[in-house]
Amino acid sequence: MASPYYVYAVLARETTLPAGLTGFGGAALCVVPCRALAAVTSILDSAEPSPTSENLLRHEAVVESLRSAGPALPVRFGTVLANQDMVTQALAARYTVLSADLARLGDKVELGLAVLWDREELADTAPSEHHARTTDVERSPCSGPGVRYLMGHLARHRREMFWQSRASRIAQELDGMLHRYALESRRTLLPTPRLALRATYLVEPSRVEAFREAFEEIRQAHPRLRLLLTGPWPPYSFVTPPDTLVPALSGDPLGRL
Repeated sequence: MASPYYVYAVLARETTLPAGLTGFGGAALCVVPCRALAAVTSILDSAEPSPTSENLLRHEAVVESLRSAGPALPVRFGTVLANQDMVTQALAARYTVLSADLARLGDKVELGLAVLWDREELADTAPSEHHARTTDVERSPCSGPGVRYLMGHLARHRREMFWQSRASRIAQELDGMLHRYALESRRTLLPTPRLALRATYLVEPSRVEAFREAFEEIRQAHPRLRLLLTGPWPPYSFVTPPDTLVPALSGDPLGRL
């Protein structure tokens, strides 16, 4: 039975791999070509690597080393295909998209940005008049349980809409300051109540320092918020997502490549 192939990255077929670079368990890296592209893989002799910190760092180290040798698309941790033929089929199935992504992203990096807040600390900016009005209704002896429930629900909705609007304003301010240094961006508002915003920015390596300086200006202008910047990382967030109709191979979506 053939051993499965673990996939690290997709790059141009003619790219020379860094000398001495190995994959999981010290396995030699092997290149699986498909026309002008190639997937960098290693054969797994044991179980698929679990997402431990050590394994995640090992995957990232291989991807970073490959990108130092030339433009390369990162493949997400845990992408395993049954054999070499399956790797070739995966490349062929998304060849046009992968070629375009390699040209667009191969030498770019992404920076991750998070904005954390303490809603209690910022409570003085919340719509307290809505809360007070609703609390009075809830306590009124003339109000039935149905009215009190609806008013309470309305108050919670208004407060959430307020925080949603505030997170949106923060995102717009960040984009206004940072868009000149970035090629593309992705953002998610309020993924958790504690996290106002999570965003990623696609940046030319030569613009990373300017981006950091602009971020620092924003951070200092908002002492009541906690702004965090990470990276640069390979541009995982900007690789074109797979078509949901693409079939799965060996339990992994073909589109993960």
